[in-house]
Amino acid sequence: MNRVNARQYGSMNRKDHWLRPCRPRPLVIAHGDEGGQGLYPGNTLLYLRKMVALGVDALEMDLNLTADGHLVLLHDGTLERTTDGNGRVKDKTLRELESLNAAFHWSPDGEQFPYRKDSQPLVTIDQVFAAFPETPMIIELKNDDPRAAQALARAIEKAGGGERLIVSSFHRSVIRAFRSLCPGVATGATLPEALLFFAAQCVFAERLLKPAYQTMQLPVRYYGLPVFTRRFVSAARRCDLHISVWTVDEAETMKKFIALGLDGIVTDRPDRLIKIIQTL
Repeated sequence: MNRVNARQYGSMNRKDHWLRPCRPRPLVIAHGDEGGQGLYPGNTLLYLRKMVALGVDALEMDLNLTADGHLVLLHDGTLERTTDGNGRVKDKTLRELESLNAAFHWSPDGEQFPYRKDSQPLVTIDQVFAAFPETPMIIELKNDDPRAAQALARAIEKAGGGERLIVSSFHRSVIRAFRSLCPGVATGATLPEALLFFAAQCVFAERLLKPAYQTMQLPVRYYGLPVFTRRFVSAARRCDLHISVWTVDEAETMKKFIALGLDGIVTDRPDRLIKIIQTL
C-alpha cells in the first residue's frame, strides 16, 4: 500500500506540537489496560469518553488484529481475562467479537462486576478515530504481524490526524513496517532501541545515535534497575526525545517523576495526577 500522505515528523513545529519536550508539566496519559486498577474498564468507548471528560492530555490504548484484518481495542491476544469470550483474537472475525462484553470481568474491588449488566462492546480503532477526531493517542500494536501495521496505516489514511498519534510495538518488524508506511507519524522506541539508548547515554555517546523514533515510553524499572535518572533525562533532552514513564499510580511516585522533568506519566489514576499537577 502507499505511504500515508503526511508531513515528516521532523518538519513539524516542535514548539507547538503536543509532544514537545520541556513542557512546564508532564502530560497526563490515561492507561488503557482493562484491569481493575483504573476508574473504568480500559480500552472501551466508555473509558475513553470518561478520560476525555476528566481532562487527560492523551489516551493510551492497545490494538489486536482480528482474523479478517480489523484492529480492536484489547490488551491481551486472548479473550478470557477481560471478556466473556474465549480463544485468540486473531482467530475471530470482527462479527464474532462484536457480541462480546469487553468489561465482563472488570471489577473495582474484586467482588462487584458492574458491567455484566451494562455490557461494553469491543470497539475498532476506526470507531475510536471517528469518536475522538482531535484527541492525542498513544497506540500499541500487540501482534507480531506486519498486517497490523498495514491495518493501522489504512485507518490513519482514512481518518487523518496522524500528527496526534504515537505508535509503538514490542515487535521490531511491525514498527519498521509502520514507519515505512507512515513516515509522518511519531513512533516509540522498541526495546532494543531503548536499551541501545540507555547504554549510549551511560558513556555519554547518545549524540552518536540516529534514532528512528521520537519518543520512549518506558517502565519505572527494568530488571530491578531504575530507568529514569537525571543523566538519562538530560541525554533524552539533548536528542530532542519525548520520554514517558509507565505505569505510575501512587501520588508520591508521581511527584518524583514530575520533579525529574519527564514529559509524560502513564497512569491508571489520571484523576490523582491531575489533582497533583493543579497544586504545582
